[in-house]
Amino acid sequence: MPDDFAGGSDLTIADLYAEFEQGLSRYARSLTHDADRTDDLVQLAFIRSMSHLELLKQLNRYQRRAWLYQTLKNLFLDQLRARQRERLLVEQMLQLARLEAPPDYSLALPEDLLEQVPERYRELLHQRFVLAMTSEEIGQELGIPAATVRSRLHLSIQWLRTHLFEFI
Repeated sequence: MPDDFAGGSDLTIADLYAEFEQGLSRYARSLTHDADRTDDLVQLAFIRSMSHLELLKQLNRYQRRAWLYQTLKNLFLDQLRARQRERLLVEQMLQLARLEAPPDYSLALPEDLLEQVPERYRELLHQRFVLAMTSEEIGQELGIPAATVRSRLHLSIQWLRTHLFEFI
């Protein structure tokens, strides 16, 4: 284990991982309540630590622990805010589509808007924003990891942002 004083010049990512991975995993699990998101957060925290290794070498064990836990919490909050922005964006797009639709075009249900979206995105958007399924539930249904679902949802929302006004 690294010493408790600053100056651990031989510190590596493997050392950090060996010492803090279990605790970070428990903390991440308490935040997410999702095994896949837990693994993703812990991995992201260690990836972030790779670019700050020189700083971490100057810190003692307790400061390193605090840095890693705070980094993990910040990553979690960033993801939470991103999901909230995505939900808000979809809601705003649906409202805008309803308001700007021609009088002879009825866009009463989100499914009507989703019909305009390419098939490769349609089912994910429907499951996530109409059926309110989590990425883990969608992943289980489709037989893919939840992280893949989140990535594909991100791509589908980007597509919606760029093409919204084409179908209203």
